[in-house]
Amino acid sequence: MRRRAFLASALTAASTTAAGCSAADSQTEHTNPTVTTDDGPRDNGKYLEFHGGSGTLATVGVDPEFSPLPSFFFTSISHPEDTELRSLTQRFVALDGNGTPPRLSLQGPFMGDYEPYPSVSLFRDGKAAVVDVHRFGELADETVFIELPVTRWPESASRLVVESTVKLVEPGVIDRTHVLDGQLEFEFTTETETDERTAESLGSSGS
Repeated sequence: MRRRAFLASALTAASTTAAGCSAADSQTEHTNPTVTTDDGPRDNGKYLEFHGGSGTLATVGVDPEFSPLPSFFFTSISHPEDTELRSLTQRFVALDGNGTPPRLSLQGPFMGDYEPYPSVSLFRDGKAAVVDVHRFGELADETVFIELPVTRWPESASRLVVESTVKLVEPGVIDRTHVLDGQLEFEFTTETETDERTAESLGSSGS
């Protein structure tokens, strides 16, 4: 399978209607993925592995970068060569915060060489920052990578939930559409918690 980084140009909103499904197709929902993690103790990546009757359908990964708050999210989607990505919706929800959603940007530019080009929008919905890939275009049959810098993180939020919905198609006389739903959870240390622990450590060492 060809691999190419999928990077969207920075924007706050765009909209394009995704192509409709064929009248002759079947759709299956998958809502119980296996969650795996990176092996390294300093690695933060987690992955949703979706399986079908013939093996792995797709692996959706989110690898956050903390410093100590989230500063970057790296999303990846790998899938078999005989399948195509139709759409992706990811909701990034900050828990334990002040109720405001995170602010993300899309790092670019696009790396598609030919039409149809990928189409992406980024917006806020309630407490979530939402990344919506309406169309993958010529990248539909490739492993996809999306880089999402965090421009603002809600104060005091120390937990993150990433909800992912992927539409994947097995083309054929009758297209088989798979809707993959799952979520990943992350916990991290806020600056306030770091300062409190540092103060406690200094107080203990001086006693």
